[in-house]
Amino acid sequence: MPLLINNDVTARVLRTADAVTAMESAFRQLAEGNAAFQPRTDFWSPTAAVGDYFRWGSLIGMIADPPTFALRFKSDILEWTGSNRAFTEKWFNMEPGRYCGFIILIDTTNGEIIGLLNDGVIQHVRVGATAGVGAKYLSRPDSHVLGMLGSGGMARTYAEAICAVRPIEEIRIHSPTPENRERLAHALARDLGIAVRAVDDARTALTDADIVATCTDSRRPVYTADMLALHRPGAFIVRTRPDEMDDATFEAVDRVVVTSQEGYAEYVIGSQAERDRRPMDAAYRRRYRSNAAWDRLAEVVAGKAPGRRTATETIFHHNQSAGIQFAAVGRLVYERAKALGLGLPIPMDWFQQDIRN
Repeated sequence: MPLLINNDVTARVLRTADAVTAMESAFRQLAEGNAAFQPRTDFWSPTAAVGDYFRWGSLIGMIADPPTFALRFKSDILEWTGSNRAFTEKWFNMEPGRYCGFIILIDTTNGEIIGLLNDGVIQHVRVGATAGVGAKYLSRPDSHVLGMLGSGGMARTYAEAICAVRPIEEIRIHSPTPENRERLAHALARDLGIAVRAVDDARTALTDADIVATCTDSRRPVYTADMLALHRPGAFIVRTRPDEMDDATFEAVDRVVVTSQEGYAEYVIGSQAERDRRPMDAAYRRRYRSNAAWDRLAEVVAGKAPGRRTATETIFHHNQSAGIQFAAVGRLVYERAKALGLGLPIPMDWFQQDIRN
């Protein structure tokens, strides 16, 4: 019987360290041909009542173990202010402060829909868990200091995931709002039992760091190539958004590893003038930048590409989305919720019919 699982239930049953393990398995399966995913697909339409554009985005993925298919979709209204070079992007569903993101889980042994899940908590954890897998294979084993830019939900899961795979003794956090960085520092110190400091500027956060993570929602670079000189030799660097780092960083590091060879499919309706209102292009599309010469995280996990090669190699992880992330973490949440009797059971009959389609 399918379970309807909200964010409250997910938060009760999901642990970031367990998500890292599930994600590692999913990427190994991808390299071995036992997982697959469809590139992100977005549909765009100009809105009439509120906002600038409607966007429907989807990620689809499937893994063999456990046998799971996942469809994650978002229904967003986007608003932009500013220009292509410096703009603010807001999104919501129906009204500001409300969001619609959903995951449909299917057991591929019999085609049964087993879960309908809000994506909020899972969204943060699946990205952080992927960064954790990257850190496990690409950071120095003796990494002790984590420097972070950002203090939101992504920053929390990045810290939890990285601490699950490396002996981190100190975390330094910078974000523009003092109360936000102080709040996260206090929470992480309490939950992880290590020294966590909120600092006043980015350079203080990154100086002598072994691992660097940018976890902001910035549409302009908060990390530039000159900051590479701040870290300890052989640093591991991972980001959340493409806009957070300048392109020169790609050229300056010793090696780039991408999460996936994901493309991007986009379908837009409306006049050319309406399409031109979307501040996309350059910076916005960098999240889908890929290069055949770069290594893939799945191949690294499966031993088909090298992990860290030297202690002084500076490695950048281009963290991207892949539908298998939702299959792996979504199935983990479903099994935990089912075992604990959580979630709302709903009839499978609602999704079946006696007319062949």
